[in-house]
Amino acid sequence: VQIPPMLIQPFIENALVHGLLHREGKKRLGLKFELNDNLICTITDNGVGRARAKEIRERQRSNHQSFSVNAIKTRFEILKRYYDGNLGFRYDDLNEGGVVVGTRVTLTIPVKRKF
Repeated sequence: VQIPPMLIQPFIENALVHGLLHREGKKRLGLKFELNDNLICTITDNGVGRARAKEIRERQRSNHQSFSVNAIKTRFEILKRYYDGNLGFRYDDLNEGGVVVGTRVTLTIPVKRKF
């Protein structure tokens, strides 16, 4: 199976740097892959969540524009045209009792089979 290179790494890096780095206690990062017509990659962490991570970023660097987020969006837009829109990602906040307990990113990646 062939997939476009370096699509998953930036999301894992974001989970580590923005979510798990600021969490105290036990830190978890999970990766799950499912292969159907597309490759579905799910990245789950028990970090501080997107809202809290944004607060921390704004406090530390008020005018910082994320290179990583912009690069990911641009790359996915280019690849969407190549794969006829069958490529994307979605962020979901994980909640327990109204409290954010992490983040899940779900990537849908088209594959080319070599056979």
